[in-house]
Amino acid sequence: MVYHFGEDREHKALADHEIMEEWLVPVMQAMAEEVAKDGGDILEIGFGLGVSAEMLMDFVPKSYTVIECNEVVIETYYNPWKEIHTDKNIRLVKGLWQDTIGALGQYDGIFFHTYPLNEDEYLQYVNASITFAEHFFSHASAHLKPGGSFTYFSNEIGSLSREHQRALLRHFSSFSIRVISLKMPADVTDTWWANSIVIVKAVK
Repeated sequence: MVYHFGEDREHKALADHEIMEEWLVPVMQAMAEEVAKDGGDILEIGFGLGVSAEMLMDFVPKSYTVIECNEVVIETYYNPWKEIHTDKNIRLVKGLWQDTIGALGQYDGIFFHTYPLNEDEYLQYVNASITFAEHFFSHASAHLKPGGSFTYFSNEIGSLSREHQRALLRHFSSFSIRVISLKMPADVTDTWWANSIVIVKAVK
């Protein structure tokens, strides 16, 4: 949730804390559990440091596919991680999800954790939307098998607004939420400000 604008997202080298801060670890763990506890074919949008990928592996999915656009992330984090999971069915799709997801099939679970491409997307999908993931809802629904689940975290503290719920139900048959308690450091450089955050599991 640290946003970087005016730079090439596909080539920029980011420090670890710029990709994901420590306070997000319990959020990633809860999301991984929601989307992968029944195994199956899992799609992750954004590899980052590989923290959530490793958590997803704990549930022994049938297959794991990740879309990642940043070449430095692929070389520094994904490639070494894949080397320790050579016995798993793992696939990397290089590029932006907007450019690549249309060629993919359907999955039992989709894990969404990415960020805006530029300032225009930040204004449209963060400032002017009920949640950043909203613009991905139709794609998630299209690439889920019947009964499959999609997870993301919202920019809400303890519940979902009625507008958010209506948007979900336009694309999914049901949804549930979990409120995750956070221990926010005093020197946090992220954009989040509260001691709790909502994660969502939407079912097709």
